[in-house]
Amino acid sequence: MDFLLAKIKRMSSPAHYKLVSDHTTYEFDVSKFSLVEYSHDHNLDEDGLYKVSNFTDRKYCLDFLKVNITSANFNQIPSEKFQKISYLCSIQDDAICFQKITSTTYLNRSFLRLGENVTVEGCQNKIFINSFPDAVYIPSQNILVFKDLGRISSMFKGIDCLYKEATQGEVEVFLSEQFINLSEGYDASKVSQPNRKRIALAIDFFSRLDNSEKDQIFDYIHEYCESISYNEIEKNFSISSDVELKNLLYGLDERFYTTKLGGEKRLANSIQTLGSIA
Repeated sequence: MDFLLAKIKRMSSPAHYKLVSDHTTYEFDVSKFSLVEYSHDHNLDEDGLYKVSNFTDRKYCLDFLKVNITSANFNQIPSEKFQKISYLCSIQDDAICFQKITSTTYLNRSFLRLGENVTVEGCQNKIFINSFPDAVYIPSQNILVFKDLGRISSMFKGIDCLYKEATQGEVEVFLSEQFINLSEGYDASKVSQPNRKRIALAIDFFSRLDNSEKDQIFDYIHEYCESISYNEIEKNFSISSDVELKNLLYGLDERFYTTKLGGEKRLANSIQTLGSIA
């Protein structure tokens, strides 16, 4: 039986209440979408969704998703809690759909109803239900699918760890590496948020390279990033701007490639791991 739950803001016991029974709130078919394991480096296609696999094993998975959910486990919501709803949760077939509720989701104004007879409906408390949920958990596959990580971070506390940003200290340590030579007054205080997120990934990658692999990646970056000055004796890149740092980080991530037929050098603005060559 399909039913709709509401999560109440702040500390509340119980946290979830039943809103509606015997009603399918969202029409959702996961087979219609291309699912990609979440990566902040991947830009979704129009028919794409991010997914997080093995979701119930994640620390940010909601506890009630780990047990059998039945309508009888929830009380009907009292009217005084209507304005305290933080998100909707629709339990339906093989999908549990989530929609974040904000102040703009509430409709508190009069409406003109157009039908056989035109009537004016007075001001009432209403919640706008989106045509597409913000997140969907698929129990049979144990995956959470979504389009916007920022949109769902308040519902799944801690999920923003998937989009880690390097701390100021980590940025300073990374920029002090021997292969980086800061110039023209550029320093850690001028590093943009996108580059801080790229640095968070680069730190782990660079730490795993041996000296031979570092030489290879430096030659690769020098080949494609002619705009960045490279000292082949000192083996360091001169970085004087956020754009140059971005290109250096793209190089560490091996985003540059040459087309096989046209021989054209290109930058992969979005990446999706397909596998590796044995």
